Amino acid sequence: MCIITGAARGIGAATARLFAREGASVVLADIKDELRETLSTEIRAAGGSARYVHTDVTSSADTKTLAICAVTEFGGVDVLFNNAGTAIQGKVDVLSEEDWDKTFHVNVKSMFLCSKFVIPIMRSAGGGVIINQASESGLIGFPMHPAYCASKAAVINLTRSMAIGHAEDNIRVNCICPGTIPAPLYYEFMSTLPNKAEVMETIKKSHPLGLGTEEDIAFAALFLASEESKYMTGAPLIINGGFTAI
Repeated sequence: MCIITGAARGIGAATARLFAREGASVVLADIKDELRETLSTEIRAAGGSARYVHTDVTSSADTKTLAICAVTEFGGVDVLFNNAGTAIQGKVDVLSEEDWDKTFHVNVKSMFLCSKFVIPIMRSAGGGVIINQASESGLIGFPMHPAYCASKAAVINLTRSMAIGHAEDNIRVNCICPGTIPAPLYYEFMSTLPNKAEVMETIKKSHPLGLGTEEDIAFAALFLASEESKYMTGAPLIINGGFTAI
């Protein structure tokens, strides 16, 4: 059984579909209630098992309820994919304090809260897997995204700390560092640019293998969730088409 946050669209939705096809029951956590039936109905229609739970991942009460629901509905949690995230642009001198705080609340605090309530469940069951969604932005800097870059760097080191702290519980913790993926957040950012076509082409050329897909990241999550990665913990898995190899 797998909890996926930020599951209503993009990488989260692609991962939910893939996990369900592989036989996992999935709890879809998000605040985009207008999409709640679309994905869960699609998964059930294909023979999978899915339940949508409205979850503000920055809320202690909501994340606790999410964990309780997973146990009530499916008996436990094998995998937690902390995928919810946000990207707010603006250099440090113009970025508002509210946007800085929101970025860290959604991108980092959410992982702390979800993990806080899921780890005891995993521990009592003998172990589990936690996957945190980081980014190549946590490895290098992008001028228009200081808050996002800082938050994703925090995710990478949070992952390392959790991996060491919970190895004795047989809980593996890894993170994924995607490159630029044409997902909803990408298109929302591009829509704010006056020269978006030029920027999109520049970004594409900067990735030796071109831009990836949501499914590319979903398959990385599947690998980390499986026994095929049983000797991996505390690792950032870079899936970015060679961008950081340049």
